[in-house]
Amino acid sequence: MFDIRTYTTETIPLDSLPQWSPWPARLLGMTDWTTQKRDIQKVDKEYDKEEYLRCLNFVQERKGATPEDVRTFEFRLPRKPLCVSQKNELFVLPAEHLLAVDNAMLAQILGPFMADVHTVVELGCGYGYNLWELRRQFPDKRFVGGEYSANAVRLAGLLYATHPNITVESFNYYDDAYSLLERCPADGKTLVFTRHSIEQLPSAKKFLTSLSQYFDRIAAVVHMEVAYENYGNGLLDLLRKRYVVANDYNRDLVGLLQNHPDIAVLRNEADVYGVSPLNPSSVIAWKPRSA
Repeated sequence: MFDIRTYTTETIPLDSLPQWSPWPARLLGMTDWTTQKRDIQKVDKEYDKEEYLRCLNFVQERKGATPEDVRTFEFRLPRKPLCVSQKNELFVLPAEHLLAVDNAMLAQILGPFMADVHTVVELGCGYGYNLWELRRQFPDKRFVGGEYSANAVRLAGLLYATHPNITVESFNYYDDAYSLLERCPADGKTLVFTRHSIEQLPSAKKFLTSLSQYFDRIAAVVHMEVAYENYGNGLLDLLRKRYVVANDYNRDLVGLLQNHPDIAVLRNEADVYGVSPLNPSSVIAWKPRSA
């Protein structure tokens, strides 16, 4: 089980959170903040035209840059220590541990599903760093990423040009069909996962409708996502709820999965790790009932 205490034991009291993040003051109306509308135009601006364009320019200017170089650049490392969360506790994480923690969580969450699959698909993969990290540990698998940002897809093409078992292609959660899954064999040997990309969908209903066409291909699906429905009524969870609403992040993934007649939920665990304590990753794993 992933445990942040492997990397840090220094805790932070909840009433010190405003010293680490501007968000408590924003959420309480103490500083100006405009509530967001999370639509395709917002995602396009925030990621394609800003974050991934910045990373693409970095690689084009720095010949030979590796995926690890891009990740370090993306995370703006080095930086000051961060306030992170696990199980509603807050911890100080030295910046030099950020990538190691991020990679360890990914491997420990997905590792148990790897033995029986041939293909690993990440939806909303950015430039595919998670796939690259998994490929390093499981080189015998095929890794496929789907991403809306054209600049991220272009960046992935540069980074993985000499690695034929990892590809990233154009993908839109709102499409009626997902072509990258249509090309996966109907043998139930595909693992699908998402990592803070479903959060960009105010509702996951369309996603599940489109994905259900490919249940015969899928061994399991794992989400490392914001899970509004997992939050309780303590102060930290109330701040998290308000944060989700203010940013128009997803608020129905857990309920849709639990109530879907063709889905068996295997795991639903809140706040496994939060590199942002107000937007932690819950882990929700499920499989089609026919799998």
